[in-house]
Amino acid sequence: MTRWPLIFCLLPAILMAQETPAAPSSPLEVSLTSASAEQEQPPQVIVPRQVLAMDRIQPGATEDKLKALLPDEVRAIVNLYLGGKIRQWYFRQDRPGAILILEVGSMEEAERVIGSLPLTRSGLLAYDLIPIGPYVPLATMIPPEPSSKRKKR
Repeated sequence: MTRWPLIFCLLPAILMAQETPAAPSSPLEVSLTSASAEQEQPPQVIVPRQVLAMDRIQPGATEDKLKALLPDEVRAIVNLYLGGKIRQWYFRQDRPGAILILEVGSMEEAERVIGSLPLTRSGLLAYDLIPIGPYVPLATMIPPEPSSKRKKR
């Protein structure tokens, strides 16, 4: 059994219990800190934007056509990874294919990154692009601390 859910539940409480407020070091800390300070307004996470890209094999794609472009595809993906545009990539377990997690500033940039890949340019693959981010509603699951218990800063 994983301990991640417990850690995610305790993170806002740990952040709120700090004696001196530290500058947030990540968008998740920014969203959780702002959520604990203002329970009425939903927290906002602005950057970085991550996009889940799941490939779809297009009609007319054959194993031979895919294999012919695979070395160029791998080279392009490694270069995008080294350039910071692809954060992670995975091989699907349910069928042949790839899942990429992009680190981009917008959905338009995600479309450009995916459009630059050889298998996409050739029409053999297409991708479903899904914007993803921290599970911000988690901060709203922790009740606000009563004002009598809050430390004066």
